[in-house]
Amino acid sequence: MHTSGHLFSGGWGDGRGFMNAGYAPAFGANHHPASVATARANVPGIYVREAAIQTIDMRTLPSCQVLVGSPICWESTPAGGNSQARVQDELDFGDNQNRKRSDWGQTRMTAWEPVRYVEVHRRDVLAYCGENVPGFATRNRRLFDAWLAVWDALDFYPTLASVNAAHISVETPDGLLGPLPQYRDRLVWAMVRKDIGRVPDLRPRPASICPNCGPVEGIQHWPGKPGGRRVGSYNPRLKADSKARQSYYYVCPTERCHARVEPITRGIGEVIDPDVRGHRFGDGRRDRPGVPYEDATRARVEDGLQEFGGKPFVITLRNHGGATSLDAPIGTVTAQGGEHHYLVRPTADMTVDGCEYRPLKNPEKARAQGFPAHHPFAGSETDIGLQVGNAVAVTVATFVAQRTKAVLPV
Repeated sequence: MHTSGHLFSGGWGDGRGFMNAGYAPAFGANHHPASVATARANVPGIYVREAAIQTIDMRTLPSCQVLVGSPICWESTPAGGNSQARVQDELDFGDNQNRKRSDWGQTRMTAWEPVRYVEVHRRDVLAYCGENVPGFATRNRRLFDAWLAVWDALDFYPTLASVNAAHISVETPDGLLGPLPQYRDRLVWAMVRKDIGRVPDLRPRPASICPNCGPVEGIQHWPGKPGGRRVGSYNPRLKADSKARQSYYYVCPTERCHARVEPITRGIGEVIDPDVRGHRFGDGRRDRPGVPYEDATRARVEDGLQEFGGKPFVITLRNHGGATSLDAPIGTVTAQGGEHHYLVRPTADMTVDGCEYRPLKNPEKARAQGFPAHHPFAGSETDIGLQVGNAVAVTVATFVAQRTKAVLPV
């Protein structure tokens, strides 16, 4: 059985995924006390370290065969697409031009920490796996290339792929883990030691329906990007003749067909608890009694009423957010910025004020991230929300873990 070590273990999403793939966790490390307690709760007796990852002497951590660690997404490139100056450069290669270095709290794992660990545990580590938003590689390509060059110098070969959690399914001993009901774009990677002689295939092949061939496994198509590194986001609205360089869609793999196909997805309604009730929209905000909702929020609810004809729906309070059917995936579940996704239940009068309204709860967001119902989280509701939103989606972690394990020596 291969062992895995987890830097910035968070809600234990990557840990759960690697356990699904048959790995034995060797350790978990995080600065956040509740996250450390979550690792303990899921793996009783596991070695844990509660400390900012940047401060850890990596020689004091246990060795493992596969290191797992994802630099935190929000401070590197916000998941919602906001690229204001307040965000940190992806790889933390020095001071942010718009903020003093001392302003950054010990709240993240930088891209250098896995390098430090592998440098002192090179004899044992076979691979390093992680993920981040696509902007991790594209917003400052020179720094990302330099980071990859360091892995090359350590004699590891990098494999990269762009995936979306709404398109990943994996077989586990406990059964099939289907695609998640959220569109969550990520760049995933596996740095595999060169002497192994093989690299994992991380390319997604989602179950899709071709208008000509029927059920198929779709393959990615990148219009305007015939070769080179393919890092970007899935765009279901991308036109076939688009010249967009950072977006892709799927096509039929059948020779002489290659028609555009849409992956089969799951709706967010599958994880919503029907017994959790909300409040009347017209009564105003729950967190600020007597204060009405903003006009933009009201407009989103109105749009949903018109589009879905009285059926429940979800609205997303984020840039470019709107109304989503319960039969479709929602946008990315995040840890920052408060509650983004709200369930709206129209009433018979079909008025905005009469709608029942509430945010999605932590257990619902955890299911949307692929956590099973028996996965324990430690800490307060705020702690749990941070762990869920920052976690690696469990199906994506399982996918990367399985594909990497397939090339490792037994």
